[in-house]
Amino acid sequence: MKRLSLLVLVLCLVLLLVPSLAQAAKPSLSQTLDQLWAKGYPQAIDQHLYQMPGTNPLLGFSWAGTWADNARAFYVADLMRDMGLKRVHLERVPVDVFTFKSATVRVGDRTMVASTFAGIRPTPSKGLTGQVVWAHEGTKADFDTLAAAGVSVKGKLVIVDADPTRFWMNCPAGEATLRGAKGVIFTFGPTTAPYWTHSPDVLGSFDGTYNMKFVPAVYISQQDGAWLESQISADGVGPRTTMRLIEKVRMASDGGFGFNVIGDLPGCYKDDSFVLWASHHDVHFKAADDDAACVATEMAIAKAMVMSRYHPAHRVRFLVTTAEEFGYTNAYNDWCIGAWWAITHAHRDWAGKIRAFFNMDYFSGSVPLGLASPDFAPLLKADAAANAGLLTNGCNVSSVQITWQDGWTFGAAGVPTVSIGSVPPDTNYGRYHTQYMVPSNLDWPWIKNISKFVAMEADKFAGKGLLPYTLKAQADDLSAGVSSSDLLAAGAKPANVSRLTNDIVAFQNAAAAYEARAPSIPASHAEKVNHSLRRIEKVAGVELLGMNPFQITVWRHSQALLDVQCLNAAIGALQAKPADTATAIGALAGVDFTYYGLMLSHPVYLQVMAPLNPHYDRVAWGGQANPQWPLLDVLPQIDAIQGGTWNQHTIDQLSWMRDKDLKDLNCRLNAMSAAVECITQKIDKLQ
Repeated sequence: MKRLSLLVLVLCLVLLLVPSLAQAAKPSLSQTLDQLWAKGYPQAIDQHLYQMPGTNPLLGFSWAGTWADNARAFYVADLMRDMGLKRVHLERVPVDVFTFKSATVRVGDRTMVASTFAGIRPTPSKGLTGQVVWAHEGTKADFDTLAAAGVSVKGKLVIVDADPTRFWMNCPAGEATLRGAKGVIFTFGPTTAPYWTHSPDVLGSFDGTYNMKFVPAVYISQQDGAWLESQISADGVGPRTTMRLIEKVRMASDGGFGFNVIGDLPGCYKDDSFVLWASHHDVHFKAADDDAACVATEMAIAKAMVMSRYHPAHRVRFLVTTAEEFGYTNAYNDWCIGAWWAITHAHRDWAGKIRAFFNMDYFSGSVPLGLASPDFAPLLKADAAANAGLLTNGCNVSSVQITWQDGWTFGAAGVPTVSIGSVPPDTNYGRYHTQYMVPSNLDWPWIKNISKFVAMEADKFAGKGLLPYTLKAQADDLSAGVSSSDLLAAGAKPANVSRLTNDIVAFQNAAAAYEARAPSIPASHAEKVNHSLRRIEKVAGVELLGMNPFQITVWRHSQALLDVQCLNAAIGALQAKPADTATAIGALAGVDFTYYGLMLSHPVYLQVMAPLNPHYDRVAWGGQANPQWPLLDVLPQIDAIQGGTWNQHTIDQLSWMRDKDLKDLNCRLNAMSAAVECITQKIDKLQ
């Protein structure tokens, strides 16, 4: 009997100790990440992606929908399945598939390897042959200078010094096409830096924002470009040259498609909300850092969650997109197509369900940049300051999303978003989108710490309790972006201005009141409140976010206000006694897309502008933020002013544009007021 009692006692002690022993044996997420890094798990994924064959045997390249990119999607899906994620699947994304095979420029016995930009039509298999002409940056003025010197580009190949900080490759290519050139050979020039500066043999690539009617184009290195330009004779014409761009093209309309990859880590709650992680698997060149390192990090975080038996209250979903670098030709907004397709076509219902979206794009080892929704930024800033030991290189947090990464299209759909590492620092632009994006660039200890930090942030959105959005920051950010004095001076209706400014104050007050009472909201009400918070986020993103013609994030009214201000200034300058034509031209240069127009012939400018139409079939995410249309074309008025032929009719034309834009501005102010009033009403009900 005593033995039996002793046995029972021992069993009871064991049962009491088992949970604590299991807990002690269970590694934390942070510890598991340490283990995975020590074993080289993400490093091996990055190396594998880097070594996967591309469509160009020498340079790589895995653009959306190519066999090389699809192989990367299948590989990522296999990783997800092997680690134990649920509901792993691939989703088709219609894309224009450009299988870049090779590009060369040949002069006599010298053959120069070239790269190209996505979305450019190929040359015939034998290439294009003609004498070369140097058009410097390829502006209208540069081509006019050649023509004035008696140098025709018709039937020739044009060398252009790339100037990506001023305008994109489609612009000089359009100008060359207009002038009758056969093709364009881009190279490094005086204004190319900071891009493609790493070494003299660097080759570059980007999306092209191209028009398939424009002539083919390739890019040759700094050393090859300098040599070719040195061959131009005194008469402005160089030797016979052959450029070849060998590609296979399959348009989306002909069945071209790539794959987004999705896998889930189930949550304890069986609701429809979730935290979303993302990176992209398509690449220029082999791209160990953009974006293979982020794919590897996302997979390591997912695996660490599974290994550590991390059980979030709410589902965590992992998305790896295609077509971040390029997805459509004949489009201005030709990038981020996979993410845009996911949130606007395949899963429109995700907006309002996503608790937070964590996008990772471009890891190299420098200062990370957090691009966050305004209501996300305070949390990110505070936690970055509190975790300086993880963020050893610091952390710059911006509350303005940029469009050059997958986060923007989700933000414009009303999803609270943060993107980490979205823009390379100046020191890395020299190898950005080149063959020098190699694994040795990566600082894996730094990337491990970033993964820990972002995983810690994501846990706050996947857990129980109220979602940690800072609505007051959203309201304050909007308040800072709406100037009643500027609006009134521009001619906006005082009643509309007063309504919006009062509504914003009410928004601020309601947000402050909510944040004061949030700690006392019962835990049993949390999910009901969270559902309303996500609806508030959706209204704010969809109804308040705007974008200017240069793809810069602004508030919904901002571009209309700027255009009215510029037109008012120009009209005032022309009506002055005496007329100030220089001021008028300077003011008109700030209207819409006129900056580009001043560098291009008018037909080319119109072609570049056309895909910005929100009704254009390939406007993609460019149509999400209610852009202004039609864009204001003031080039004829500028030509008249510069030529001294302007008159009262010119002023009347500008006044008509101003009045039309002013009407649009007032409509936007009222629409913003309606959205803010809706948001405020929802906040008041958060109890």
